[in-house]
Amino acid sequence: LDEDRNWRGFGIAQGGMMTAVSIVLLELGAVFEIASGAAALLAALVPALFFLRGEARTGRLVYGATSALAVLVVPDKFTALVYVLVLGLYTVLRFTVHWQSRVPRLACKASLVVFWVLLSIVVIQFGFVEELVSVSPLIAAALAAGWTVFLLYYDFCINRIFMGMGHWLRKFH
Repeated sequence: LDEDRNWRGFGIAQGGMMTAVSIVLLELGAVFEIASGAAALLAALVPALFFLRGEARTGRLVYGATSALAVLVVPDKFTALVYVLVLGLYTVLRFTVHWQSRVPRLACKASLVVFWVLLSIVVIQFGFVEELVSVSPLIAAALAAGWTVFLLYYDFCINRIFMGMGHWLRKFH
């Protein structure tokens, strides 16, 4: 029992350290604006490490702590929101939802696509990105469609990345 408690404490300590790594990545994305998307993507892979090791609770805690700190600390709120509402959320949902049945998998992915499209429209319409305030509705629709295609491609690629990460973790764990 004591050994199990020690390992659980060790996992939480690792989660805290990896939360700090995620925040540093998001901060670097804020400093180097051209790399903000890559920083959010790398930060979203951090909770996946815990999910792949079978520590789902720690993975969700890392995502939650990183999300709260990112919104409070990261100066580039767009990068923080991309992590919180899209990339990090997708990582948590990817490992939380049971994907064995085809219907729930397709329904969840369809709902994520609708969420991403609505999020894109809200970001564009409310002017969260200064460059997109004065775009025409046709360009806004094209941007939302492009964002959705990107996220579907992300979904396709991230599944391959997670499989590779799982293989790597099993090899060195």
